Amino acid sequence: MFSFKCVLFVVLQAVSCWGEFFSSTSGLEKLFQTEVVLLEELQSYVNGIYQHAEALQGEIDAIRVEHQSAADGIDDYLNNPVNAFRLIKRLHSDWETFEGSVASDTSRADYLEAMAGHRANLSFPSGDDFVGSAIALTRLQQTYQLDVAELASGILNGVKYGTAMSWQDCFVLGQHLYALRDYNHTVPWLQQSMQLLGEQTYGQESASLDFMEAVVDYHREMGAHESALGLVNHVLSVEPDQRSHLLETRQQLEQLITDGDKNGLLHLTARRPGDYHASREFRLYEQVCRGELKPQPAAQRNLRCRLRKSRSGYVPFKLEELHLDPLVVQLHQVVSAEEADFMQRTARPRIKRSTVYSLNTGESTAAAFRTSQGASFNYSKNSVTKLLRRQVGDLSGLDMDYAEDLQVANYGIGGHYEPHWDCFPENHVYDEGDYKGNRIATAIYYLSDVEAGGGTAFPFLPLLVTPERGSLLFWYNLHPSGDHDYRTKHAACPVLQGSKWIANVWIRERHQDRVRPCDLQRNHEISLHYRDFD
Repeated sequence: MFSFKCVLFVVLQAVSCWGEFFSSTSGLEKLFQTEVVLLEELQSYVNGIYQHAEALQGEIDAIRVEHQSAADGIDDYLNNPVNAFRLIKRLHSDWETFEGSVASDTSRADYLEAMAGHRANLSFPSGDDFVGSAIALTRLQQTYQLDVAELASGILNGVKYGTAMSWQDCFVLGQHLYALRDYNHTVPWLQQSMQLLGEQTYGQESASLDFMEAVVDYHREMGAHESALGLVNHVLSVEPDQRSHLLETRQQLEQLITDGDKNGLLHLTARRPGDYHASREFRLYEQVCRGELKPQPAAQRNLRCRLRKSRSGYVPFKLEELHLDPLVVQLHQVVSAEEADFMQRTARPRIKRSTVYSLNTGESTAAAFRTSQGASFNYSKNSVTKLLRRQVGDLSGLDMDYAEDLQVANYGIGGHYEPHWDCFPENHVYDEGDYKGNRIATAIYYLSDVEAGGGTAFPFLPLLVTPERGSLLFWYNLHPSGDHDYRTKHAACPVLQGSKWIANVWIRERHQDRVRPCDLQRNHEISLHYRDFD
C-alpha cells in the first residue's frame, strides 16, 4: 500500500512565467477533462488485471469521489485554489507514478499505448504550471494570512470550500518551495505533511517512519530545529528500540535549541535590500487586500451615491463616489449578466498570458507579479464592445477615439497584479506611430463576481473595491496638469475563491482638453510623495 503513497521527487532549478493553466481558471477545464479521460483509461486497464487492481482501485476511487462531488458545481470546484493545485499536482506527478506501476505488469502494453496517444492529444500541465500553482497557494497564504492547516483542509478564511489536501500534496508543495528556496513557506507545509502522515493508519509502519526520518534532514538543513525534534520524538515513540540511533540526533537538536543556534538556510534567506516585497508599500497593499486598512472617516464624510444623467439619453447611471481626491467612482448595473457572459465566451478562445511593459527592453513580457490571461478587442468587434465603449465615453465625456483596444482578462489560481500605475513613466519613449499620449484615465468593467479576494486595491488612499458583476470602476491617472497622479497606484489582490473576469479600458490624453482642460499651474506636488514611497 505504501508504495502507491510514495511521492515523486522533482527538483526545479528555474521558474518560467509562461504557464498556460495556472494563470487563468479558463484553462483548468481542459485539465479536468484530461483527468476524466485518464480515469477511464486507467479503469479499463484495472478491469483487465487482478493482481494490481486492489491498490490501483483505491487511488481511482479517491479521485473519482472528488470528481463526483464537483459534478454539481464544476465552476466552484475549479475556481478553488486548493482543488486547482491538487488537480495540477495529480496530473503532473501522480499519474506518472501510476504509469510506473503499470509498466511492471505484463498486460501493460495496451494501456501504455493508449496513454501515449492521450499525451499527444490531451491537455497536460507543464512544470511551470505546477510551480505557478504552488507559488499561488503560498501567495494566498501570505496575503490573506491563512493558516496552513486550514488551507490544507480546504478552508479559506473560515469557509470550507473543497477537498482537503493529502499528506503527499502538502509534501510535494513543501518540496517544490524548498527547490525554489522559499524556506519560510517550506517548513509549515512539511510540518503539515508529516502531521497528516502520522494520522494515517499506515503512519505507524516502518516505511512511513523511514520517510519521516528523511524529512528530519530537511528541517535540520533549514535550521528548523524544533520541527526536526518533533519528528524525531514521534518516530522514537513508535519504534524506540529499532530507532535508537536517533537518540543522539535528539540530543544534538535539544542542545542546538538550548543554545539558540541560528545556523541553517532559514537564517540565510533574509530579503535583499531593495526587495519590493519587504517594503512598507507592499505591506500596505496586503493590508488593504485583507480589509485591515480603510479610508479615514473624514475622507468618506462627503461621499455621495447619486443618479448620473446619461449624456446619450439612456437610463441614468447609478454612481457611487468611492474617493474624492483623487476621484474614484463606481457605476453599478451598467452591464447585464448576459453581456458579461458574452464577453467571457468571446474571450475564452483567444486569451493568452498577460504581459507587462519592460523599461529595460522596451517590450512587453510575462512577469511573475502579474498572473492572468487576456485578449484584446477592437471596439467595433461586436455590439457589446460597442456598448462598453459608448458607456465609458458617456460617463466621462472623454473622446473614445483615443482609447486603446478593450482588454479582457481572467485571473486564475491566486491570480494577481502587484501595485502599479496604469500611466506610462515620465521617461517613456513613445513609438513613432503612437501619437495619442499618456493614459489619462482607466475604466474597469467587472464581468464576474468574486467569492473571496480579487479586489482592486489602492494602497495609498487606502481603498479596496470589491468586484461586482456588471459594475464599472473609473478614475483619472493624471493630474489636470498632465503630471502623473502617483496616488492612483493600484493592484489586483490575489483571487482567493472564484474566477475573476474584467475588461480594461485605457484612454489616452490627446484631444481630451475640452473635457478636462489643463490647469494654468501645475498641482502635482500633492502626489509626489508617493512616487518613491518606501
